[in-house]
Amino acid sequence: MKPSPEQHAAFEREWRGPEGWSGFFTAVNNQRLGIRFMVTALAFFAAGGVLALLLRIQLAVPENDFLSPQRYNELFTLHGSTMMFLFAVPFLEGLALYVLPLLVGSRDVAFPRLTAFSYWTYLFGGLVFYASLLTGSPPDAGWFAYTPLSGPAYAGKGMDFWVMGLALVEVAGLAAAVEIVVTILKLRAPGMSLRRMPMLAWTLLVSGFMMLFAFTVLLVATTLLEADRMAGTRFFDPDHGGSSLLWQHLFWFFGHPEVYIMFLPATGIVSTVVVVAAQRGLAAYSLVATAVMVTGFVSFGLWMHHMYTTGLPELGMSFFAAASLMIGVASGIQVFAWIATLWGRRPRLATPFLYVLGFFFVFVLGGFTGVMVAVVPFDWQVHDTFFIVAHFHYVLIGGVVFPVFAAMHHWMPKITGRFPDEAWGRWGFALNFVGFNLAFFPMHIMGFLGLPRRVYTYPESLDIAGHNMASTIGAFLMGAGFVVMAVSLLRSRSSGKPAGDNPWSGGSLDGSVSSPPPVFSFLRPPVVYGREPLWTAPPAFRDERAEQAADALLAAPADWRATLSTDPLSGRPTGIQRLAGPSLAPLLAAAGLLVALLGLLAKTYLLTPLGLIFAGAAIGCWLYPDRGYLRRIAHDAVGRRAGLPVFQTGSDSTAWWGMLGAVTIGATAYGALFYCWFYLWLFAPQWPPDGVAPPGAAAGAGATIALFGAALALRAALRALERKRRSTARGLALGATALVVVALVCEAAGMSMLEFGPRDHAYGSMVWTMPCVSCFFLLVAALLDGVLCARLSKVDDWEVPVAKLQLQLAAMYAWFVALASASTLVVMHVVTRMLA
Repeated sequence: MKPSPEQHAAFEREWRGPEGWSGFFTAVNNQRLGIRFMVTALAFFAAGGVLALLLRIQLAVPENDFLSPQRYNELFTLHGSTMMFLFAVPFLEGLALYVLPLLVGSRDVAFPRLTAFSYWTYLFGGLVFYASLLTGSPPDAGWFAYTPLSGPAYAGKGMDFWVMGLALVEVAGLAAAVEIVVTILKLRAPGMSLRRMPMLAWTLLVSGFMMLFAFTVLLVATTLLEADRMAGTRFFDPDHGGSSLLWQHLFWFFGHPEVYIMFLPATGIVSTVVVVAAQRGLAAYSLVATAVMVTGFVSFGLWMHHMYTTGLPELGMSFFAAASLMIGVASGIQVFAWIATLWGRRPRLATPFLYVLGFFFVFVLGGFTGVMVAVVPFDWQVHDTFFIVAHFHYVLIGGVVFPVFAAMHHWMPKITGRFPDEAWGRWGFALNFVGFNLAFFPMHIMGFLGLPRRVYTYPESLDIAGHNMASTIGAFLMGAGFVVMAVSLLRSRSSGKPAGDNPWSGGSLDGSVSSPPPVFSFLRPPVVYGREPLWTAPPAFRDERAEQAADALLAAPADWRATLSTDPLSGRPTGIQRLAGPSLAPLLAAAGLLVALLGLLAKTYLLTPLGLIFAGAAIGCWLYPDRGYLRRIAHDAVGRRAGLPVFQTGSDSTAWWGMLGAVTIGATAYGALFYCWFYLWLFAPQWPPDGVAPPGAAAGAGATIALFGAALALRAALRALERKRRSTARGLALGATALVVVALVCEAAGMSMLEFGPRDHAYGSMVWTMPCVSCFFLLVAALLDGVLCARLSKVDDWEVPVAKLQLQLAAMYAWFVALASASTLVVMHVVTRMLA
């Protein structure tokens, strides 16, 4: 059954949204924002590449004075930070935002406005980062920002720009992680169980979970670093009880998983291209999915892999060496699965597949050197040499950048509707492949010959001038390869050969829609019956319930945005998910955060609370839909036709999963702070220092009791609402809000009674930080509960599911803050004293 032309036009008009500048700033569609992410990331990649060429010019000949030592350190820091924070992960996030709905059969991602917020915070973070060039003193402590070199004693104002810009990028990454995870878990096509997901979706799911933990720890670390720099705290000051090594532990707990956060989606891209090239399903699918999950889990046990030369106990290093070798086994499973998939086939050597072949060669070499540096005695010899630089780039360029280039050529026909020119693509690949190996393979030899890394020049007596000149020539060949590739891709937008709906004759759902795809992706949600849907013959007996739901959403609804929501495990339809429309609020929220951070940078501290209040108000506006709009949705016939609810509650709702992601981020932040507490306590001569009286536990205990009371009150309010006692539910929610305010007062009273300040010593910094963090989460809880009370002031019958979901979310968050308060109380006042 086809929709009428009028119905189709109304449906397309709803999804297309406003055009022009208004549409640019209010867009929330995954395709538009995914392209913006990728284009912005490639712009930063080009900037980082130019910086790399300047570094290679300096190192081309011995005792060169093209760059001063200070300028070399600044460009080295900017280059590494750009590639690690502003290019790789954001590009993969943009790719995920664009192709993920097409692969899993959704019309958009789970939280479209969160996607817009993520993009704007990423863009603003990158601009703040590069604004350090305007200060005359860009950051110069390396992309890893080791303390004390990044602390207030040695680094200038540019380091504050580095931290602030990175903070915005981290927030963007966390928002994108929640978006990706919830979209994969809840918005897959009916019938797409976990065992039928595309491998790229598997890798993005695992990477999304990893980002929730790794990026949160980095956000905590950079916040503590900026507190040391701006507020005078002592977290990383050894003279006052802090520890410089604490920064390395926190940073590498992020840094090593970060490599696999980039690498795993890259392997998903490789699996996609290999399957298309072989024209058959991925061999050992279950083993590959298991290897992906093992890699994600084990990667968090590798952070000391980067700290073998810091004086760690040998027994501990042996465990981390074993974990490093285990990663190699998981990666080997994927490589052999790709070989088995291609075995006996004759794949066409198109440009995407050429980059995949380049990936095989380069990444395997990088894997060999990775196994070498995982061995502790060998790492001791080469750790601070150019051998590590070579290994690092073989893994990241071979393991991430080559697959990214493959993805650009693979999905460009889908994005633009035209194929890139194959001749230009082959030339680009040849220049990139030859240039890369010429640039980085000699660095292994230079490392063995004694060239230290992170130095701006070297003496002629090392006899490595020829190697360095070859590396510089190779770097310029890579630059030429990138230019050729970029020109080829840009030309294809208007002059390339037209691509059909399924440009590569693949079996995934993205080949079932036009090229370029419509803004709503699928006019009728697909129903999946196999791992490669387009290669799977429809079964004799179809899933009638799923087909009914898909038929109901054929070009519908026409006056609000919706897609099917499914069970996370089985892919069974559970409801119709409303998707947010265009809004200026995400941009305003990101701008508020930007103003708050600029207030800190400029030391105009009044701007900081004003920016945060503005951001909070903007977020409140985007989360507070119009009751008339909700009423129209509640009475829409699409739900009855589909036999599914349009307002879902509990774990059937994407909002429930989004709140779970937010709670996970908060719990990880507390976990990082507890780690800091115990690490500093373990290595401190005395904790607390001599003559310092530990704080009393009364204030924390009072706050904890109040918060558990608030959580119980919200639970009781939920029961009252289910029994249609709406006035009782409203009163209990108001009581919960009052108890949160009581907890805030208790925390403030506890801080007012402290006899020392956060600048006195590391113990004081930690004791002051814990209640400050609690107050932040309590302010969020008070805001949530206050909005809930306002929403419960009038609840009609049709609105009960909406109010119920809001109570569930508020209760989930309330239990989190209560448990976090109790854990803080136990860590600071029970465990520490028991182990003293």
